[in-house]
Amino acid sequence: MAVDIHEEEQVEALKRWWRENGKAVIAGLLLAVALVLGWQWWQARQEARAHLAGQVYAELLAKLDQAPAEARPAAERLLNEFAGSTYADLAGLALARIEVEGGQADAARARLQHLTAHARDESVRTLASLRLARLEWGEGHAEAALRQLEGKLPDAFRAEADTLRGDVLVSLGRLEEARKAYDAALAQATLQGQETGLIRIKRDDLGGSTDGAAVQTN
Repeated sequence: MAVDIHEEEQVEALKRWWRENGKAVIAGLLLAVALVLGWQWWQARQEARAHLAGQVYAELLAKLDQAPAEARPAAERLLNEFAGSTYADLAGLALARIEVEGGQADAARARLQHLTAHARDESVRTLASLRLARLEWGEGHAEAALRQLEGKLPDAFRAEADTLRGDVLVSLGRLEEARKAYDAALAQATLQGQETGLIRIKRDDLGGSTDGAAVQTN
């Protein structure tokens, strides 16, 4: 009989606890379910958006070389619908190219300047910086191009930057500095396993002794 009384007390205590806390427990369970479902929905939505952005970017690339003007709508869609994403930054690079080819140098310059400062991905920022330097040089602003090439760059882009620096210096008649730039480009390209043939041709055209850092042609 003592056991039965003890069990009855436990049941009554459980009922009392449920009357006092049952609503909170149910609310907590519902909230947990809602959070899980919300997270799953958010993940699915993000995946769907990323897939759509990839499709739009593929469309942009398909038209960029053959019909640049037709690539603009896809680029602008990426900028408007996927702002803040790497796809939007890549679209910005594409639009800058379209603008340069269309004679809109000022618009391209502003877009590239924005990307060098605000692009999410370091590679995109670097590409924008290099293209901005090429734009400045092409517009006759050689010193501005050289300033744009200052500073530390990711190793994968250093050979391209040093080659461009050499090109700009040649145009200014600063041949000794150009030789050093090409030598640096050769050394870095070789280190990164990149093609060195064109850099070697540019360096050989200047004559003079080659820096010991430069190595064989790929």
